[in-house]
Formats: sequence, C-alpha cells, structure tokens
Amino acid sequence: MLILVHTQAQTPDSLKKPSPLDSSQPASTTAITPFTTPQPRLISTRTGQLTGTLIDGGLNKPVEFATVALYNPLTNKPIGGTTSDEQGKFVLNNVAPGTYRVVASFMGYETKTLDNITLRMGQPPLALGVISMRVDSRTLNEVVITSEKPLIEDKDDRMVYNAEKDLTNSGGTAMDVLKKVPLLTIDPDGTVQMKGSSSIKVLINGKPSSLMARSINEALQMIPSELIKSVEVITAPSAKYDSEGTAGVINIITKSKLQGITGGLTGTLGNRQNPLNGNLNMKREKLSLTAFGGGNWTNSYGRSENVRRNLRNGELFSVIEQSNAFSNEGKSVVGSLSVDYDLDSTNRLGVDVNLGGDNRTTYSTRDTRQSVDSDRAFRRYTTTNGENSHADMNVNYTRLFKRSTEQEYTFLAQYNQNDGLSGYRLTQFPLPETELINYREQNRNENRQNELTLQTDYSHPFSTTKQRLLEIGTKLIRRDVGSNFRLETSPDGSVNFRDDPRRANMFDYQQAVWSSYASFRMRTAKNWSINLGGRFEVTMIDADFKSTKTQFSDDYNNFLPNVSVSKRIGKSQRIRMNYSQRIQRPSIAFLNPYINSADPKNIQSGNPFLEPELAHLVEWAYSTYTKSGTTVNLMLFSRQTNNAIERVTTVDTTGVSTSTYRNIASNATYGTNLFGSVKPVKGWNLSGSVALNYNILNSPALRTSNRNWSYQLNMNTSVQLPKNTSLQANGSYRSRQILLQGQSAGYYYYGFSARKELKPHKITLTATFENPFRVYNIVSNQLTTATFLSEGTSYTMIRNIRLTANWRFGKMSAGPKREKKKIVNDDKKPA
Repeated sequence: MLILVHTQAQTPDSLKKPSPLDSSQPASTTAITPFTTPQPRLISTRTGQLTGTLIDGGLNKPVEFATVALYNPLTNKPIGGTTSDEQGKFVLNNVAPGTYRVVASFMGYETKTLDNITLRMGQPPLALGVISMRVDSRTLNEVVITSEKPLIEDKDDRMVYNAEKDLTNSGGTAMDVLKKVPLLTIDPDGTVQMKGSSSIKVLINGKPSSLMARSINEALQMIPSELIKSVEVITAPSAKYDSEGTAGVINIITKSKLQGITGGLTGTLGNRQNPLNGNLNMKREKLSLTAFGGGNWTNSYGRSENVRRNLRNGELFSVIEQSNAFSNEGKSVVGSLSVDYDLDSTNRLGVDVNLGGDNRTTYSTRDTRQSVDSDRAFRRYTTTNGENSHADMNVNYTRLFKRSTEQEYTFLAQYNQNDGLSGYRLTQFPLPETELINYREQNRNENRQNELTLQTDYSHPFSTTKQRLLEIGTKLIRRDVGSNFRLETSPDGSVNFRDDPRRANMFDYQQAVWSSYASFRMRTAKNWSINLGGRFEVTMIDADFKSTKTQFSDDYNNFLPNVSVSKRIGKSQRIRMNYSQRIQRPSIAFLNPYINSADPKNIQSGNPFLEPELAHLVEWAYSTYTKSGTTVNLMLFSRQTNNAIERVTTVDTTGVSTSTYRNIASNATYGTNLFGSVKPVKGWNLSGSVALNYNILNSPALRTSNRNWSYQLNMNTSVQLPKNTSLQANGSYRSRQILLQGQSAGYYYYGFSARKELKPHKITLTATFENPFRVYNIVSNQLTTATFLSEGTSYTMIRNIRLTANWRFGKMSAGPKREKKKIVNDDKKPA
C-alpha cells in the first residue's frame, strides 16, 4: 500500500453542484452545498440504513478502506462511521431518521462531503450511489511512506509469492525462485510439481510463451530472477482460464512499469551461473515503455549409476550395468519490449515483443556392461549441441466503460515461433580397450513450432457495486509443429558415414483448439461469494509421422464445469470451497512414435494414439491473518485423474528395455497443506509450510498398483539488521515419491544469503550460498516389474555460490497502472 502525507484540500467544485445521488428526491433536495445548510429536523428514533460506493474518478477503480463518517450538522460532530471494503462499498447501519452530513476521506484524495442527506421514517435503505473521489493535486510528493509487502499473500483464488522480497533470489533464475513457492516442488531434474502433480501450466504475465513450448526446465533457467516480481499459484482456475493442467496454473509476473524513467544493471559471478542483464522503464503521459535484455552463462556436471536385472519367467537371465558422467555448458540471451498507449481514458492499445535464444553443449561418457552368456562392455563418448531461438508478439486492445470499473471488452492476437537446431556425435570403444573405435554415429535435427491465437473477452457487471458479474469469451488456437531428424552411422568406426533412413524422424503435426466459456460471480451482503462457470472446448488434430508412415486425425469435445464458494468471516478470515474439472492434452513429445535408440539398451518412443487426461478436483481452504503480520492458510484437496498418461517400461527377451506412454492408469491424490507466516519481533520474518499427501496409482491393464504417504517441508526466515544489512535462510525436504512401476527417494535443499545496501551509490550487494556443504544432490530410484528389476542413483551438482551486484538509476514514483490483458494458452501436458 502506498500512503501519502498531504495538506488539507479545499472544498472540491463538485460540492457546489447538484448531485443526483438520491433519485427518490428532487435534485434541489439532495443538492450538495457548503456547510450553511438548513437546520436538520430529527423526526424519529426508528433506524434506517445508508449505502454507497467510492471510486477513484480518474482511474475509475474502487477506493478501498476509506473512512466514511456520519456527522450531525448542528454540532459538526461525528455520530457514526465505517470503512469501505475491497470494492469501495460501504454501509452505515442503525441510522435514525433525520438530515445528516456524510464525509468520505482517504489519504491521497480530496475529502468528499455530502450535505443534506435526509433519511425518513419507514424509508427503505437509502442508496447514495457511486461517489467519485479526486486525487489531491497538492499531495506532498516528497513524503512517501511504503508499507512492507509480505513474502506470501493469500488472495481469493490464488496464493502469491512476492519474489522481490526474497534475498536469496538475487542473481538466480526462475528455477531458483520456484523452489521457494508454497505448494510447488522442483525435482532434481527440474520437473515442476504442484500438490504432487506435474500436470500444470506455466504462464508469463498471464500468457504462454514459446519459451515453455520446448522445455519448461530449460525455459525457467533462461529467465533471470531479477525480472520476476511475484509468482501466482492458482490451484482452482475459473472457467475464464483454459482447462489444461489437472493440478493448476503457475503465473510468473515480471516487474511492473513505473512513472518517470528508471532502470538498472545487475551482474553475478558464481560457480554455476553468471548472468548480466539490464532494464529500462519509462512512463510519459499516455505512453508506457518497458525494455529488458540480458544474457546468462551456466555450467553443471553430474553422474549416474544404474543396474538392471532382466527376468524371463521370473528367472534372472541377464544383467546390464551402466554408469554415466556428464558436463554441461550453456549460454542464453533474452530481450523484451512492451509498449502501451492510452488512446483516451477508456481505450488502450498495447504491443509486447519477446525475443531470445540459447546454445547448450553437453559432454558425456557412458559405460555399458551386459552379461548374458558372455560379457560385453563398451564405452560411448557423446557431444551434444543444441541451438534454439524463440519469438513472441502480442497485440491487445482494451475498452473500458464508464458505467463500471469491471465492464470491459478485450481483443487479443498472439503469434509464437520457436525454431531449433540440434545434433550429436558419438564414438564407441570396446572395453577394456579405449583406443579402437568400432562404431560412430551423428545426427542433425531441425524442428519448429508456430502458434497463432485469437481471443476476445467481455465482462458485464449487473450493478455498479459489482455484486454480480458475468464474464464470457471465446478463443481459437492454431498450432503447427514439425521436425526433420536425420541420422548417419558408421558401423566399422571409420569416418565414412551412411544415412540410416530407418532411424529418421520427420513429421508434421497440426492442432486446433476452439473454446468458449461463461462465468458468473455473485457476492452477497453477508460476504458470501459464489462463482459458477463452464468451458466448452473442441480439439482437432491432424498428424503425419512420415518416418513411421503413421497418419491419423482425431477430434474430441469436452465440457468442463467449475464451482467456487467462499465466505469472509469478519475482516481477517475466509473459507473457500472449489470443484473443477480439468483436461490435460498430450504434447508432441508424448505423441511422436519415433523410436529413439541413441542408447541401444534403453529405447524410448511416443504414442500417437494417446487420449487426453481428465481430472476432478475438490478443494477446501481456510485462511486468516492479523494486523501484526501473522498469516495462516490451511488447504485440503482431492484430485482424481482418469485415463491418466503414464510412462510404461518393458524388457524383451534380449534384455533391451522399451519405454513409451499409455492411457492405462487412474491416479488419485488426497492431501493437505498448512502454511504459516509470522513476525516474532520487528525486523524478523518467519514462514513455512507442511504438506501431507496420500497417493494412489492404479492400472488394471497392467495389473499394477502403487500407493504411499508422502510429505514436504519448507522453511524461510529473514532478519533485518542495522546499517542496511539483512540475512536470510531457507530450506526444504521432500519425501519418497511413487511411480506406477516403482519409487524415487526423497531429497532436500537449503540456502543462505546476506545483503548490503549502499544507498548513497544506489548499489546493492548480495551473497548467496546454496547447499554450501555438499556438492551433489543424491537421489535413488527403483523400478519393479515382471520382466525386470532396476536400481539407479543420480548425482546432480547442487552447490551454488554467487555474488550479485545491482545498480539502479533514475527516479521512481508509483503511477497508476491499468492491468493489461494477456492471452493464456494452457492446454498441453508438458514434456
């Protein structure tokens, strides 16, 4: 909240003009005049009610928590009062019949006075209507006091993690930020999960990005943490959102625009990440501009070990042992430009452009030993290169209506493009010899993804107090995905490569999704809020997997309802109940039937005939907070996923394993999450969460089931010290997880940071130590089936030490900002 200290305002001109606030009386009766009004006539002791709504006359938005006082004009003393709610609405109860003065005030606004307000005996509640308040033009800009925003905020339909308040994020990436968000977990391989499920959608500023189309893991490592303002976790999205993501939606909000010209430069030196980036913000009258650009250099290394015992009729017939060591080097660049122009007070046009690319090189050494009738062993050296470029462009138009702050029409068009070029070269040596090359292989892969989206939305309030709101909209998404994968081999180890058409992977894939939605929200006088909605989606697929001569078309329709009911108890407590049905479409990585045999002992492929997952989600939540800063949020949920897509691995009689995806399982998760935040003393913040889930995986087709209890712990604490110095520590632990055919061990994370602000120079120094006392994160996993037993351990580099310097320039002032609508495509199951 921004609090402005200002001088006393003069009587606004609006107080000298007639006001039609009381439609039941002639204009002359309710005219707002100076204080020299006729003497009031108190005529009864029977009470009545006065209601009204306060809005900012310039921004056409509610004035929240303003003071509304009821005065006796004879004595000029207050005899009652209240405050406006989040919608600017206020109610004065138990008012005796008579004539009064109503005075509304809030810091930063001119005081609004309504004189000669008469309430008669037996009269129904007197509606004062919409009362416009003007910003005090003589506010003293030099005196600005900003209240401290909490690290975690609980809002009506989402939990918000304010990343800019967390010291340990400095110099990191979006991946580091998401590790500390309540309800989320990040596996050592970078897989993001919400409430135990990876079926989620990640958005940037409320819209999809081609960054996420290829790999969520890699995309999150390209986004600098300094660019992130907050992260929203939406566990039960309304019908307005696409119905993809059986667990929910993650929305990453980048830094907002500011008045004037501001900017900054940030550089980091570390053992794993070395980003350098800058930003510029400009606001001039009707034009707003935000620009960002930067690069990042990363490196990591690790190793893994795996032993697979192959079974035939329950008897052991072969053993395959593999060990792998790798190192990874990468660099990436990102840039964005956002321009908004206010055509007038009710029309806005905006354009966003995002560009970027990355280049990664991985070196790996894999040893394979197989014992059947005789032992065989070989070593493979592989060098993999990958280049990707992405571009997003979003054009949006917003039309506001003066009737209400929530009556709005938007039209949006978005185009995304992602182009990639990758390849690898491998050489194979027989063991124990390491000088004789007996096999070579190399490939080149060109891939593309283009996406066009058109969307229009309209919201219509049925009253100026926003007690009833209807939202409707429609969207069309058109995707075009293609790949051209060619591979050459040299079976004798020479440099005479020959094309292998059997292992080529060429395909064209088109998908169109058309959807329409309607959502109705209603609030009652007793602080109940009800949201009813439904979304109808039509999916059309046309695919040609040329390499496998597989062509197919598929169409399916889905109606997906949702219901949300919440109740505010007083001003500090809220309960919420939700039911929603969600869909998860398989992405191209799941559908592509290409057989990947880069590791000849472990073959992988997709399944073009997969159907979407459908999930039912029920959620109950309770939250409370106090003025001292204590916050508690308790959530109970149940998620049932039918037709679930799971990875299935089998081993043939030669000891070769094959992994693919099938719609064979039903998954259920029943869980609870408790989050709390408290300030024990001034300058010390302490927060944490505990999650407990019961998970059930069941596949009648495989006659396999698996279930367990799992839990997760998170803790975060920060201390503000003298001389602009602060310290912070955080940590987490996730217990063992189950798979359909096995399980994966738990893991933990911890980190420390210290920050020093050199305010005269506008420089901030931050030192971060993540897992300083261990090099690797060690995770073991087991798979158990009728055809094999597998045990493996991975060692992933986790120690991260970095020093970050940030320099700011320009003058900041928080200007009014109108939220800009973004396209949100969230309808694919991530790879």
